[in-house]
Amino acid sequence: MPFNPELCRNESEVESKLIVQYLLPQLGYTPDTWHQEVAVGSIRLDFLAFAAQVIPFVLDANSPLSVVMEAKHPKQNLNNHVPRLRHYLTSLNVRYGLLTNGKEIRIYQKLQADIQLIFQCSGKEVEIKIDQIKTLIGRESLKEGQLIDKSKVQIENNSNFETKRQHSMKTIAIYHNKGGVGKTTVAVNLAAALRKKGKRVLLIDIDSQANTTFATGLIKFQFDEEDDLRDSNIYHLLESGDFYLIPDVTRKSHYFNNPELDVIPAHINLIEGQYKLNQIDASKTRLVTKLKKVEQEYD
Repeated sequence: MPFNPELCRNESEVESKLIVQYLLPQLGYTPDTWHQEVAVGSIRLDFLAFAAQVIPFVLDANSPLSVVMEAKHPKQNLNNHVPRLRHYLTSLNVRYGLLTNGKEIRIYQKLQADIQLIFQCSGKEVEIKIDQIKTLIGRESLKEGQLIDKSKVQIENNSNFETKRQHSMKTIAIYHNKGGVGKTTVAVNLAAALRKKGKRVLLIDIDSQANTTFATGLIKFQFDEEDDLRDSNIYHLLESGDFYLIPDVTRKSHYFNNPELDVIPAHINLIEGQYKLNQIDASKTRLVTKLKKVEQEYD
């Protein structure tokens, strides 16, 4: 049965007319190899299809190759649903995910703790693109365990979506306007715990009180002669565009953790420079820009 995206007026019709009546049969999935409205803990999947019949089905490191299919209303922007699909694939150890609103079809592949867009087409193109889709998530392809060479997968040009890097550094920001709520405690303990697990961690102190810097054993402000961070800290990184890159201001923690971790320190003098930083619009994005240059060095 051919597929006409114009006949999909709501999410239910995307599920029935595109996924159930067209995609699943075309991709070789039989009724005993796919499940609808699957609940796994707090996760609710629209569809879960397996390369092999599994009753009851199991999702773990030894589970058969499988694909999650998520249907959205035709008026929904698929970009808004990518984070949730990422959570599904990484939490359930599922290799592939299909995301569609009928008008657009995307396929994502799990890469460690992230996902990458490997295919996209419009709903009107699905019939001429079905062989490409079969190569990626068809039942026979999954059964054979084919590893797709992503350099050979053509992604259509579309400014409305973005591809994910194979290696993407995770950034965790711990922020609150109120004092005494545990920001420093969470930051230093989380950083230490991740480092002990073997992760490459960079701890950044952007608080003028510099308690995180102090906690990691880097400075004692009461003695000027021991203050070796006054001229190289987070302020200088934010204030300068061409100088003071991440490696220039990063220090190793001192008697804080085993193994020690990298720290970009703050300084109590930061409070004097906050007004100047607020007047420099570029300072608001410099940390992100400079972190991108070292994202291969940290997890």
